[in-house]
Parts: sequence; C-alpha cells; structure tokens
Amino acid sequence: MTEKQDVAAVLAHNIADRRKQCGMTQAELAEKLGYSDKSISKWERCEGMPDVLCLKRMADLFGVPVDALLTENWSPAVPAEEAAEPAAQTEILPKTKLGMGVNHWAIAAVTVSGTWLAALLLFLIGKFCAMDFSVALAAAIPITGLLSVIFNALWGKRKLTFWFCTFFVIGVLFMICWLLREHNIWGLMALTLPAAGVIWFGCRIRG
Repeated sequence: MTEKQDVAAVLAHNIADRRKQCGMTQAELAEKLGYSDKSISKWERCEGMPDVLCLKRMADLFGVPVDALLTENWSPAVPAEEAAEPAAQTEILPKTKLGMGVNHWAIAAVTVSGTWLAALLLFLIGKFCAMDFSVALAAAIPITGLLSVIFNALWGKRKLTFWFCTFFVIGVLFMICWLLREHNIWGLMALTLPAAGVIWFGCRIRG
C-alpha cells in the first residue's frame, strides 16, 4: 500500500470509531457536517477522504485534534508531572435518550426554565397591577417549542425534529387563539393536522 492508502485506511477506521463513541449514526454525522450519509460511508470504507476543512470540523465535533483522526492508536500527550496522577476524563459525556450530552441537556433545561420563569413573573406583575399579562404564558409555549427545535438541531437527533416542530406550531396556533379569544377562533387549532403533514414530509427531505 502507498503512504496515501495507509493514511486513508487509518482515517477510515478512526472516523468510524470516533463516530460510534459519540453514539452517532452515519446519517447524523453527515447532517452535522453538511454532507450525505453516502459520503460518510465512503470515507469509512476507505473509498475516499474528506477535505481539510471537513476534517477539521469533524475533529472539533469529536472533541479531538486532527492528529487523532490521522494517527493510528493516537493518545493525548501527558506531561511527565501528570503521569503519576489519574488520567483526566477524556471520554465524551454520555448522552441522554434525546441524543444530547449531559451538559447540552442542562443548557436546554436552564434556558427553557428561564423562559417560563420570565413569563410567570410577567403574569404575576400583571395580576399585581390589575393588568392581563396572560399572553406572556401563552407566548412561552411557542418559545419553548422554538428553543426545542434549535437545541435539537444543534445537539439532538434528526428523528425528533418532527415532534419539536409540531409542538412549536401548536404553540403558535394556541398563542394566536388566546390573543384573539374574544373572537372565539379556537377552530384554528385544526390547522395543526395539515401543518404536521407538511412538517412530516419536510423532515424526509435530505440534501
């Protein structure tokens, strides 16, 4: 084998190994890199190699330097003074059932909780001032849905996109109906069904 073939073989093995350590499928890795799952499959079968920029993005995604993908049996260098100490935790944080790491889940939980805390605070201020700020609670629903869509796109699983997008649409429709509740337009919620259909087919489109 030539030197290039040797590097390609090592890279193919390391991409597959790191991807599995991260708990990602080929399709999920492809989505995060902006490539097709066929490209990931070709790289892991040693039938091609990603370009330099893609390689850097992949290394950042796996939380390792580029050398870790190009080197066989790579391990981080440990300073002599730290050699006798227990090795630092280098494993990727375990993922929850939603596909997000523990830190990512904490960020999402804090953000969503903050949204509802702010909405509740506005509502209580309205009660104290004899004003109707119930719209703040109604608005918190689509905001929660939007945050869920964003966090899932960043750190979650593609298969959950449909549910989070549908929740966002339901929240928007509910907020509109609440704002215009004097006109009794709750029938507008029926638009959830066709909207869910559009989202369902939209989620099946792959670039």
